[in-house]
Amino acid sequence: MIDLIEFHIVEHCNLNCKGCIHFSPLADKSCIAIKEYKNDVKKMAELTNGNIKTINILGGEPLLHPELLKILKITRTYFANSEIRLISNGILVLSQKENFWQILKRNNIHLSVTEYPLSINYQQISRLTKKYGIQYSFYAPNKENSQWHFPIDITGGQDEKYSFSHCRQGNNCTNINIIKGKLYMCPICSNIKYFNKYFNKNCSVEKLDYLKISEIKSIEEIENFISKPSPFCKYCNVNNRTFNNKWEVSKRKIEEWV
Repeated sequence: MIDLIEFHIVEHCNLNCKGCIHFSPLADKSCIAIKEYKNDVKKMAELTNGNIKTINILGGEPLLHPELLKILKITRTYFANSEIRLISNGILVLSQKENFWQILKRNNIHLSVTEYPLSINYQQISRLTKKYGIQYSFYAPNKENSQWHFPIDITGGQDEKYSFSHCRQGNNCTNINIIKGKLYMCPICSNIKYFNKYFNKNCSVEKLDYLKISEIKSIEEIENFISKPSPFCKYCNVNNRTFNNKWEVSKRKIEEWV
């Protein structure tokens, strides 16, 4: 059984964290089409016989997707026994209508809110989840110091095997990232196009860096793919990664990512 798969349904965000490893502050406003999402979910269900322990639905900020409720229902249809978590920054949660809470309840969706130093009434969110009987969790190891810095080596000079074996997204990898018909090992690789475009760089993504969902023949193919380095690992400077940095809003400066 695959432990964790993450479906990226929105590429932009309404928070814009400094150094976001999904590059949301640099991303175009883009949401996956329902048909495309359904195709990806259906194919992954066929490959795994629906046996995925946990599925994360995220972005960007997933609550920005205008058809989020359809996405939640589609996911539950194909993965009847998986834990399905909606990962949000919380900004839009309290503005959701009754139908949002009912869909979460009927489809047994776990709402997970990452806590930042924002003026959000987290207690009210908690009360609502209890009211509707929804699984709920905060992710807030230290909300004032909750930023990571995963520097990119734009020269591509890192050792691929070393980067892979020392990467939290690598040798301990249980999170498979799926975005618009492609399966990646990490969100840095899947969204580096926005970094390249904004800063006029060329951190290249090669054919060996992803699998096309429609062309995958077996779960063994996925397991083999995530078990070894991909060419993109040469851009990851894992030795200089830092955690628990002061949370700040992005100023869209290249120094946030290199």
